[in-house]
Amino acid sequence: MGRLLRFSIDEPFSKPLIIIALQIAFISALISYYGVEIPMQPVYDFFRINLRKVKQNCGFLPIENLFNSFTRHKTSESQRNEGLKQKQRKEVISSENGNSFKPDKNENYFVFTNDQLALFDGTRPSKPVYLAILGRVFNVEKGKKHYGRGGGYNFFAGRDATRAFVSGDFSEEGLSDDISGLTDEELLSIASWIEFYEKDYKFVGVLFGIYYDRDGKATPLLDNINSKISQLKIQKQQKSIEMEAFPPCNSEWRKETGGRVWCTTRSGGVAREWVGVPRLLFEPTTQNQRCVCVKNFGAPLSNLGVDKKQIKEGESRGDLDNPNLREYKDCVPTANSCKLPID
Repeated sequence: MGRLLRFSIDEPFSKPLIIIALQIAFISALISYYGVEIPMQPVYDFFRINLRKVKQNCGFLPIENLFNSFTRHKTSESQRNEGLKQKQRKEVISSENGNSFKPDKNENYFVFTNDQLALFDGTRPSKPVYLAILGRVFNVEKGKKHYGRGGGYNFFAGRDATRAFVSGDFSEEGLSDDISGLTDEELLSIASWIEFYEKDYKFVGVLFGIYYDRDGKATPLLDNINSKISQLKIQKQQKSIEMEAFPPCNSEWRKETGGRVWCTTRSGGVAREWVGVPRLLFEPTTQNQRCVCVKNFGAPLSNLGVDKKQIKEGESRGDLDNPNLREYKDCVPTANSCKLPID
């Protein structure tokens, strides 16, 4: 058997030690109640400093030596843990056009697990409020009145509920990160939400799961989603340009006289300086056609069908030569209004 270490404590020092013990117990209770995570080193330092104040004889020497040994062990352990945390912080380079939702260049971030992210759900006063969307984690503490406990959007806090941003289903089942089956418009809406959070809130990390791996790298699924969203944005931009070049016609239908389409400077809700003439625009991607108002003079607004470099003054026909346009049957080509057959 090893030798039993014996030491005595004089009566005058009993009271100070009891006070120190009570202080530590009180602080520990507060930390436990509020869920505060405090490094242990300051606690050890506090105890050692107060121990020195009451140490007057060798009876305390074994305690101090034992305590110092334990403190050195915890310090080295803390350093190792910090090293591991540093390894979890990664740097990746995002695409220059901003359509790929990945951390920015030289941006340090943390790779969260679901359990770690759940700690930031707004129920702990000592922790900020985080939420994730498409695997990206944002600090929404400044919007705590919305995302914190009792807030209207608290169900988003501490998790990735990407699907609910567009589905409106805030049940436990609906608060999911799975976005399979969403429409193109819903995907674009998610992209808009991400852009909103990137603009107004601080990005703090990514969530290990279906969108990012353990190293914080995008998964093939996220790469496919990013590619899809990029394509949809290009298509949306093209449609916006097309809408300005080919605004919709006004239309009406009457049982007795049939239908009519016509153009004005505000037809289709697109204000412009020219009126245009009605034409059918065939859309190759959808195999559909619709009535549009076409500029019939000056330089074309569309890039398709006419080489703008070859346009000569007095010979331009606007967009009339676009190959996807069709004239209405039995309608004067220069008319601003065309009747449609009753059948």
